[in-house]
Amino acid sequence: MTAKHAFLLASICGLLTLSGQNLEPATTAQVQKSISGTPSAAEPGRKKLIGHSWDLLRVTPEDLHRNLEKLEALPLDGISITVNVKPPEGKVRRFSAAYTDQPWDRQWLAEDLEHIKAVCSGKLRHNLITSYWAPHRRLAWNDDAAWSNAAHNFAIIAWLAKQSGCKGILMDPEDYPKSQQYTLLPEDGDYPTTAALARQRGAQVMRAMSAEFPDAVFLSFWFLSMNPSLYLRRGDPAENVARAGSLWVPFINGLLDALPPDAVMVDATENAYRHRFETYDFYKSALHISRNALLVVAPENHVKYRNQVQVGFGLYLDMYRTEPTSRWYFPELDGSRLKRLQANFNQAIYAADEYCWVYGEKYDWIKWDVTKNNKDNETWEDILPGFNRTLALLRDPETAARQWLAEKQKAGTLVNLISNPECTPKTGEAMPAPAEDWTAGSLPPGWSFWQLQEKIGAFGLDSSKGRGDNFSARAEGTGNSCMIVKAPVQTGRLYVVETWCHGGSNPVVRVRWTYNGAWQVPDQDVFINYETTPDAQGWRRGVGVAEVPAGVNELVVLMSDRLAPGETVWFDQPAVYAME
Repeated sequence: MTAKHAFLLASICGLLTLSGQNLEPATTAQVQKSISGTPSAAEPGRKKLIGHSWDLLRVTPEDLHRNLEKLEALPLDGISITVNVKPPEGKVRRFSAAYTDQPWDRQWLAEDLEHIKAVCSGKLRHNLITSYWAPHRRLAWNDDAAWSNAAHNFAIIAWLAKQSGCKGILMDPEDYPKSQQYTLLPEDGDYPTTAALARQRGAQVMRAMSAEFPDAVFLSFWFLSMNPSLYLRRGDPAENVARAGSLWVPFINGLLDALPPDAVMVDATENAYRHRFETYDFYKSALHISRNALLVVAPENHVKYRNQVQVGFGLYLDMYRTEPTSRWYFPELDGSRLKRLQANFNQAIYAADEYCWVYGEKYDWIKWDVTKNNKDNETWEDILPGFNRTLALLRDPETAARQWLAEKQKAGTLVNLISNPECTPKTGEAMPAPAEDWTAGSLPPGWSFWQLQEKIGAFGLDSSKGRGDNFSARAEGTGNSCMIVKAPVQTGRLYVVETWCHGGSNPVVRVRWTYNGAWQVPDQDVFINYETTPDAQGWRRGVGVAEVPAGVNELVVLMSDRLAPGETVWFDQPAVYAME
């Protein structure tokens, strides 16, 4: 969040603290929060979830195309796409052969290209072509012909990604073949000479790929996070790299040397599989990748690294289904392993710059119509009921909340916990006396008003304007102020909050928490923006999701604005709905 944005939020509905004096109903400026009480992933732009898994590694682009409707129903922004090279004569090769195979021809990928175009033309807009960066057979760093061939084949992968509409390339550098390409071996010669060659080869391959796809996303399971001890332990980082015989570090510096200005590298570390939200592991990793790793980046690449290398995370689904005896195991949180998944994923999504990849092995993303290997396998939704909705809420809480509201409205099962959301006056009932802080004025039962500077402007019930009726709460020229309603809630539950506004300067909703009327946990407030496009009557809706923190029993909705003289805002139909 920028300082300007933070100050803007601080100025809404009394968020500023002056001379140490607490201004209610708010306290101090807070970062926007999402459903697990950690900062929302919606600022400044929504984060992206990429699906990756054994089932996606098994299927072909044709399988993806045929099952596209099911895939597009998943709460994902994109998927990894596995491609095999099919020369007219000879054995089919996987893309893992890029380093050592014969020179590839684009025509060999023509059929897959059309299927991938179809996959990328719909809802899944952040798809990545899977590639492998540990060769089946080690290449000598001084073998110009071998590296020229490798660069050509990686350029073919980049061409396929660009022409098909993918966002870029998924890079898996794990040394499955045990070829030790990126470790100094005796036949390589001395380290300085070989490291210089490794950097040269990294630049060579990047130039070849970028010629085909100059604005690609290169998302790797590891860049410099592959061996963080090189820049985290004591000693000179350059000496640490040399003593370890690491050729991966100079190779990455070569990638950076040739990285074009519109391309992005994402260090989406697989080390995050075992990260826990309780110990702030995702934040620590983000700091290490974005700052500490610079210690092994060539000085001339520092600006490029800061501007074009993003932090991301790998999230391993099997951790939430394995037995306690497994080293890949996460225990329950509040009696639920899905709850722990939600808390871990939420922190990861916030700490990431843009991308997280979600990986599973034992179960599938969808029920495939493929007969080979994975027909009738259970899905992650089968084995973790509620998984898809949880992921949808984490990925895009507002959209998920709107979808949930639409379903419940259609079924007629919504129960609003707000008293008198229609802002309807009760005939013959006296208005409550103004409180010290909140004021009722001419507002109907269930509604209150607060402003930072008292007795400026006017507020109250408007009996001539409403959404669907003639009643709403109106404020004019009241400065930093808000209308207030509240609802009883239960700790640990999710609630959808919905309100409507008309006019105003820059209205916003703030959700706060109390216990028996006393303010609690201000660091877990939730902010909700109103939609920019009004309905036919000029009303704009605000929808958000809030998870109730421990130690509170009331959710307070503050519908806020800063109104100059002559500016008017109306609020109506606030609602709080408990999600099942």
